[in-house]
Amino acid sequence: MSCVSANDLQLARLADAIAQRVGQQRFHVWFNNSTRLDLRQDGLEIAVPNDFISEWIGKNFTRPIQEAAHEVLGGPLQVRFSVVPELFETDTPRPDAKTAGDGGVATQVAGRPVVRRTVRVEDTAVTRAVAIVPTGRLKPAPRIEPPPTHGLTARPRLRHDLQSYVVGPSNQLAFNTACYVAEFPGSQYNPLFIHGQCGLGKTHLLQGICRKFIEHHPTKRWMYLTGEEFTNEFLTSLRANKLDVFRRKMRDLDLLVIDDVHFLGGKKATQEEFLHTFNAIEAMGKQVVMASDNHPKLIEEFGESLVNRFVSGMVVRIDPANYATRCQILRALADRLGLQLAEEVIAWVARRVTQNVRELEGAITRIGAHVRLTGRPADVETAQAALGDLDRQHVAPVRPENVLQAVCNYFGLELKDLMSGRRQRTISLARSIAMFLVRKTAKLSFPEIGSRMGKRNHSTVISACRRIERAVSKNETLIWTSSVGEREEEAPELVQRLEEHSRTIN
Repeated sequence: MSCVSANDLQLARLADAIAQRVGQQRFHVWFNNSTRLDLRQDGLEIAVPNDFISEWIGKNFTRPIQEAAHEVLGGPLQVRFSVVPELFETDTPRPDAKTAGDGGVATQVAGRPVVRRTVRVEDTAVTRAVAIVPTGRLKPAPRIEPPPTHGLTARPRLRHDLQSYVVGPSNQLAFNTACYVAEFPGSQYNPLFIHGQCGLGKTHLLQGICRKFIEHHPTKRWMYLTGEEFTNEFLTSLRANKLDVFRRKMRDLDLLVIDDVHFLGGKKATQEEFLHTFNAIEAMGKQVVMASDNHPKLIEEFGESLVNRFVSGMVVRIDPANYATRCQILRALADRLGLQLAEEVIAWVARRVTQNVRELEGAITRIGAHVRLTGRPADVETAQAALGDLDRQHVAPVRPENVLQAVCNYFGLELKDLMSGRRQRTISLARSIAMFLVRKTAKLSFPEIGSRMGKRNHSTVISACRRIERAVSKNETLIWTSSVGEREEEAPELVQRLEEHSRTIN
């Protein structure tokens, strides 16, 4: 049994989009077996056999219907329920009734009484209509595969929420801002631009914003896209002469979230379209949230107009997690997998994996697999067996060139800066750390290091190495100035992270 007419492809697409959100089994029970859908000019009419089904669908499936309408029709939708018991009977129809009862508006469908009740999902109606099937005996309708939707793809599943986000000093500001924006969109911090290296939790935050936004504003419209998806949908709509549908879909939103917005770099037409979309949403007091690997001013081939719009709001950076936060993340990941890890195991992993959360996830996954497949306890020895390559990497020598490149990348410097005699704070700190790491990982003598670092005296190298060694032993906080402002980090964390990064460079 199907809830849609066999000759209406638009309605079939809408039904299929609803089924994807509620699940095929629940859709079959509550829609195919219990409703008939009719897409009219003033909204979606759902014929049901009784009040119970209309109340149940209105209470439990309002949001999926609303989201499906935005996806397929490009706009909001008004929903009405019509109680038509005769429509679902297989016996001979009963004589006509004259009144509707229950305060409903009485009308006639093929000579049968119909009670119409309205549930307003959104205030705007769609412009599409088909006739309801008013027969007493219904034949199963064949399933119609929906045709291509010209790039208007379904929203990705939101896998993350803010409750599971581990907060530390490196991401506290970003997290607090995300919570505020999700609860009070458009009121402040608009746009919100989050940036940081890969694997630090930007996508987690963005999807968490969407989830919290839905909780606080269930009837408002939102969309989560990557920069690539926005580009693909724009180009597909452009080729299909459906730009009006695309613009209506994108600009009639209360929250637009774009992940990996740096993907738009170098794409002038897409950037121009996104700028107009951005302006339209912001002009209505709605919220825009974006994330990128780099600060807006450092994204290559980005138009000046876009950059200026991005930096006009709240730009917040996520830094790599410190040791304490990495331990918290490891505990959360282990709990999620049902893996009981002792504190010494967590400490061992946290000291060796410093780059990003994805690497921490990979480490926990490997340890968990080792425990399940070998039956060994989840102790340090098992962790060493599962992640033995980490220890081997920590003792293997590193080419001095790799260390210099890692330091330059992290501090945003050029190699000539390290070789120069400049004593600016950031350059001096980077130069000292480079000397310390070359001494530690490449095992070169002080004169050899001085020769490679701009022909410096070996006493200069000794002084630099002792300075960093003292900072690490005392857990001092190192401060420097980057292209996006002042930064600070604990010396052990910074040195360890740069060492690990230099070992990953080929």
